Amino acid sequence: MCAKRKSAAKKKVIFSDEFYSDMSVPEMLYAVTITSPFSCGRIASIDFSPNTKIPENFYLITYKDISGEKKIKILDTEVPVFSTGEVSYKGEPLALLVGPDKEILEELRNAIRVQLDKTELQKKESRFASAYNYLSVSLKDGFPIEQSVISLRNTLKDFSKPREIIAKRRLVVGDVDKVFSDEEKAAFVVEGKWNNHIRYKSNKETEGCLCYVKGGNLHIFTPCQWISQLSKTVSDATGFPKEKIFITRTLVSHKTTNDLWFSGIIISQAAVAAIKTGSPVKYSLSRASQEELLERPPEILISHKTAVDSKGIITAMDISIEFDSGAYNPCAQDILDRLTLAAAGIYNCKNVRVIAKAFKTHNSPASLHLAMIDSYSFFAVENQIQKIAEVTGFSPVDLRQMNKAGGLQKSTKPFTFSFGRSSDAINAVAIRSDFKRKYAVSRLAEHNRYEQSDGSIYSPPSRGIGMACAFDGSGYLGSFFEKSNLSMQISVSEDKKLIVHAYPPSNSIREIWIKLITDNIEIDKRNIIFTNETIEETGKAKSSALVIPETLVGTVSIKTILLKKCIDSIKRKKIDGTAFSVKKSLPPSRLKLWNQEEFSGAPYYNTAFGTCTVELELDSCTYREVIKRICVIIDGGKILSPKSAENAVHRSILRCLSMLVDEDSLRCPSISVQFMQSEEEPKQIGHLVYSVLPAAYTSALSQALAFTVSELPLQTDSLFKICEYHKK
Repeated sequence: MCAKRKSAAKKKVIFSDEFYSDMSVPEMLYAVTITSPFSCGRIASIDFSPNTKIPENFYLITYKDISGEKKIKILDTEVPVFSTGEVSYKGEPLALLVGPDKEILEELRNAIRVQLDKTELQKKESRFASAYNYLSVSLKDGFPIEQSVISLRNTLKDFSKPREIIAKRRLVVGDVDKVFSDEEKAAFVVEGKWNNHIRYKSNKETEGCLCYVKGGNLHIFTPCQWISQLSKTVSDATGFPKEKIFITRTLVSHKTTNDLWFSGIIISQAAVAAIKTGSPVKYSLSRASQEELLERPPEILISHKTAVDSKGIITAMDISIEFDSGAYNPCAQDILDRLTLAAAGIYNCKNVRVIAKAFKTHNSPASLHLAMIDSYSFFAVENQIQKIAEVTGFSPVDLRQMNKAGGLQKSTKPFTFSFGRSSDAINAVAIRSDFKRKYAVSRLAEHNRYEQSDGSIYSPPSRGIGMACAFDGSGYLGSFFEKSNLSMQISVSEDKKLIVHAYPPSNSIREIWIKLITDNIEIDKRNIIFTNETIEETGKAKSSALVIPETLVGTVSIKTILLKKCIDSIKRKKIDGTAFSVKKSLPPSRLKLWNQEEFSGAPYYNTAFGTCTVELELDSCTYREVIKRICVIIDGGKILSPKSAENAVHRSILRCLSMLVDEDSLRCPSISVQFMQSEEEPKQIGHLVYSVLPAAYTSALSQALAFTVSELPLQTDSLFKICEYHKK
């Protein structure tokens, strides 16, 4: 499909329903990336091996070809467009190889040689430098990259470097140490370490772009979400003024933190190549490069130490969060803040200490799904509740109710949340799954399981049932949230067309918005238009550059609420051929309820609450689990489209099950999804499953095994290894 821009002279940003990978233009060149085979050190040279014949119209683009800034500031972090010599992590982009033939490009890529700078390494006297000096002795012209990687891995396998803290968050409420020293308040002290590094893979279109220069303007076709940052990044790298950069946002496929900012780096690389060669350049990451650069699962280790009194009341929570953010991570502070909120947010504990740190390492930037950041904290705290139940003897249901999980309280200092009918949801899921009876039976069997079992293949399966709770916040009012931009505008044209001045982030949201309009206003859905333009008070159209991406702050539910308010205003007017516009925004008083500097107040516009139970059996012969039943109950306010919401939750459950065990996909024959009846405003519910299902699954496994499962994802032989380890 040929890439064309309509009204390019007027609109800086156009939204397209196409994939950039389907687009093409005459005389287009393709690009492949050259990445570092080393995790550290300084690159001495990047070039073709001797005697390599380079065909016409093939180019190697490095940082030397960048006419603008070679390092781009994204938020408070400087990120190189191409490595300028000092390598930060294995797989870091060093150059682009550009040409008209993909097969020849792959052949030429194998002829590229990357060498380390020996003299730079010899300046330092350390174990690290010594190892590299040892390696550099064997580096000669034409030495293959593959052999260098093997040598490096063997030489440096014992090397470790102190980690640099690039972001931190400290939260202290009450006196945690005093409680732990009080024998009455700390009748039970339970400790646990939890590590969830699930990779949320995507099989959709990889990141990339098509870009070219025409008429002195730079045209870019890409699925980038953060368009204002993209425009700035490309302008800084290429020297092109922002007013000469025209962007067509194609269909968005990904919603991770790396997609958010790293796509700007990738597109800048392609733009530099297009300017250098004078030809259109299409740059599409391979699936392997996508996983290496943009989808590295996060390493988040969360340690819990919990004090519980004899009545089952949690009196103190001491939580440590360690996040391997990789070499660069502009979103590190926001990630830590969200992890801290989730770690302290559900249970009504008067003494809480959370110490969260993000470390810079020689790994590629860690990538988290934007709407699932909270899930890592919920995985830890909900498994901790299961462990407390095992130690104290209290039922997990009673523990949650006694400690007022969710809506029984409106405030958990220093945060204010509203969880609706969370207590009713917990009771409902416990009754629906018969949780208390099954938990008690499994717990009794757990104590004498190995005494009764003779190890026979005919031994009955072990059973376990787990529960987890979580919230999903809409409209995070933290550091990236620009309060003045959250509004919704609808205008009616003279030809009676209804124009929504916001672009739906997905087709399902588009359908919900269209149904909301047609249910309240008599209009043919063909006359409903979505655009990124806004109408100023002067009546002139102004293109919006999407200063913040909707996927970063989860504003879809809020925009739906504002859309409904706009519709209510339009219903009071007559659509008679007179053009008019209606605009609604969040009240300023609501936006002031969160104080980012003090890290206190109401961090979300609203919060949905969800709870889940997982029931499974463990086959004593195959050491594999069989999930028997999953029950999910959600309080998400008024559900505008119950069937669509139920289908969305079912899809999330199936996708989540496919991620719990590497190289395998779990199944469940009985899945129950219910919503609490409510007339409250609609809330964001799409990602609650990822916060409750993994924790409920490992809690059920821990009971079935009689040993704690503290890490995800599992391998296909993980349960066998756990059992063998404990037998020894």
